[in-house]
Amino acid sequence: LETIVKNKRFADRVSCGFDGLNEVICCKQSQAQMTGVRSRLACTSVPNYEARLTFHIIDGEEAEDGEFPFMAALGYPSDEPAVNVSYRCGASLISPDFLLTAAHCIPMSDRPTVAILGTNNLAPGNHGTVIRLKAFFPHPEYRSNRNYHDIALVQLERPIENEPDVNPICLHDDRQDLPEDTVLSAEGYGIIDLDRNQRSNQLMKVNLTTVPWLKCNQSFADANLLKNNRKLPQGIVETQYCATGTENNVTKMVGDTCQGDSGGPLQVLVDKKYRLVGVTSFGNGCGSNTPSVSTRVAAYIDWIESIVWA
Repeated sequence: LETIVKNKRFADRVSCGFDGLNEVICCKQSQAQMTGVRSRLACTSVPNYEARLTFHIIDGEEAEDGEFPFMAALGYPSDEPAVNVSYRCGASLISPDFLLTAAHCIPMSDRPTVAILGTNNLAPGNHGTVIRLKAFFPHPEYRSNRNYHDIALVQLERPIENEPDVNPICLHDDRQDLPEDTVLSAEGYGIIDLDRNQRSNQLMKVNLTTVPWLKCNQSFADANLLKNNRKLPQGIVETQYCATGTENNVTKMVGDTCQGDSGGPLQVLVDKKYRLVGVTSFGNGCGSNTPSVSTRVAAYIDWIESIVWA
């Protein structure tokens, strides 16, 4: 009995074996130590990619076939005659059966029904993997009248395995801003011509660089975008990630994401693997000098892992 009482404090610990006659006890890892373990393990099976980045989405450059095999487009029921599906948001494949997108892309009243992957062109007749969607997981703190926690998981009807030009992307789990000279890229099927409100059937890509959090906040304040802004009552917060492009000498437009690019990836290439830094959320128009804002993936790793790799 005395031995049992003495060892009661080890009741919630795990025996790892014996060193001679002495039992070796393994202490539980802290939550901080566990964060990112499952997503990093999943990343080891993701193939390497090579960067082929060029200019930007407005006045931009088409993505090459197979360049971004994690890119998905979300399809919604269409009101247009002879059109069954309207692709209006992007998403990223992060595991064989889960996409990561923006929470504002999956409102209760207008949820997508399918996703298409493995193609860079949404025009009819182009090949790709179309798969039905099974379940939706908006972040529990997301509210449609705010621009915070704009992140969601979408479960596919079946796992995607051995499909041509389809592979998941790794998750970037460092919550610090990347250096300002680090090249990021974003992709989407959004508006490419502001004057004609023209959307792209072809996947477009853009080079962006990080705007540090405090500098981003100041940029929004200088543009008078924070005063009485009900969607950003706390300004830009640390769970968001800001990025901007460079000005085109001809069009004077700044490389940027635009409407229709929401939910798509903001990523960086590290050790020949793309890593998802952000989920495209919102901006001040298209091609403006104010940074575009994504949801910072690293701030939500625990939540993502609890659903995807439970």
